[in-house]
Amino acid sequence: MIDDPHFGFILAAYLIAALVFVGLVSWIVTDYRLQKRTLEQLEASGVRRRSDSEV
Repeated sequence: MIDDPHFGFILAAYLIAALVFVGLVSWIVTDYRLQKRTLEQLEASGVRRRSDSEV
């Protein structure tokens, strides 16, 4: 497999795909934590969710 003339291209493609995947996962986790912290701050300041209100 290493003797394949396209091995470098294939390896680079997999590494780039892995980096993009890790980047997207870390972005999602970071955004989730930020949104959760923002929601906790809003709830602490008295703002409530519409789904919590009684109709």
